[in-house]
Amino acid sequence: MLNFADLKAKAEALEKEKGLPFLAKDGKELLLRPLLHLSKTELKNALALVSVIEDDKASLEARLNAADQILAIAASRTRAMKDSLDDLPPEMGMEIFRTWMEAAQGPEASDSTS
Repeated sequence: MLNFADLKAKAEALEKEKGLPFLAKDGKELLLRPLLHLSKTELKNALALVSVIEDDKASLEARLNAADQILAIAASRTRAMKDSLDDLPPEMGMEIFRTWMEAAQGPEASDSTS
């Protein structure tokens, strides 16, 4: 029989396995959770921001802002992520974003030999 507590525990274990740990500006670790491990509301908001990033007509500033907002949504500690991003150049924010996206894909993407 399936039960909520078991499913919640499994989801939390997968978050830790597929999420990206990040040492924030405050010196404490936070977890950037994979998109599919966000709540329905968080996922809806993140996907709306993904469309901004993918929009060729959006300004660079809008795209960078959207990436930062997605990272804040995905972070287990939103304020700490925002504070960290505010004090980093945009290029470093994009590096975090790319690394987070790659971590969520898992090792099978990098193990391809073709």
